Amino acid sequence: MRFGASVLKIGNRKAFTRYGLNAFFVAGLLQLFCGSAAVASLIACPADQSGQRATVAYVDDGDTVRLTTGERIRLAGIDAPEVAHHAYRDKPASGDEPFGVGSRQALRAMLARSHNRVLVQYGRESSDRYGRKLAYLYLPDGESIQASLVAQGLAMAVYMPPNLDLADCLTLTEQAAARQRIGIWSSAEYAPGINTAAGIPADVQGAAIVRGRVLSVHKSARTVWVNLEGRVALQIARRAWPQFTGVDFDAWRGKTIRARGWLVRDKTRYQDWRMPIESPRSVEVMPR
Repeated sequence: MRFGASVLKIGNRKAFTRYGLNAFFVAGLLQLFCGSAAVASLIACPADQSGQRATVAYVDDGDTVRLTTGERIRLAGIDAPEVAHHAYRDKPASGDEPFGVGSRQALRAMLARSHNRVLVQYGRESSDRYGRKLAYLYLPDGESIQASLVAQGLAMAVYMPPNLDLADCLTLTEQAAARQRIGIWSSAEYAPGINTAAGIPADVQGAAIVRGRVLSVHKSARTVWVNLEGRVALQIARRAWPQFTGVDFDAWRGKTIRARGWLVRDKTRYQDWRMPIESPRSVEVMPR
């Protein structure tokens, strides 16, 4: 699957110039070794040992850890299924999502290999609205923790500018996992995604992939609204418009698209759910 391929070519030769790799060579290796999640992640995401040394004290879930310094780290560029949690701030209490516990266990097992020692590279945007630090984590040998979780089908890539440093390699890694239909990619809620026309399940939490036909597109001074079947609206704020240079939103009318991001319950005259979209990588126009 090629998420965002309709508006941004991800797997082309240009995308890999900074890695010094031929994209067709990489694609061939991924196909050859698609049975090995570890190989796929290593091919797509090169090792990096340039981060700050730290030690993880606790793993909250598959994409959030706490360091011995007390700092909470949200793994940039991915989203893992949720585990059960109590209500806090604007998030209601919830149970485990499928593969949520597995994702947390996989992260704990990975960290155990290095006695919980990690290398931390903070994102260009360094914190989120919950006060967590946004960062890329690596094992001491340089292996990308984000890429390993995605390769095992225990997290999906998400695209939140300006933290797109691993966007290309995580996309390739995810494609390999999705082809194998492992982990989350064995669930219809991820592949092909939640059918908006059938309604959004009430228990959806965190990031999601939705799929629906575009009924209308409206542009105001601040926002582009892309309205899908089932009263779901994609919200592209003005600050994100430079990311979409050259994209013809009007051409999406009548087409089926897949989009990924955080679903927000937002019952208004026009929609019941909205999904803020920050990058064209988050949208795929489906072939007829």
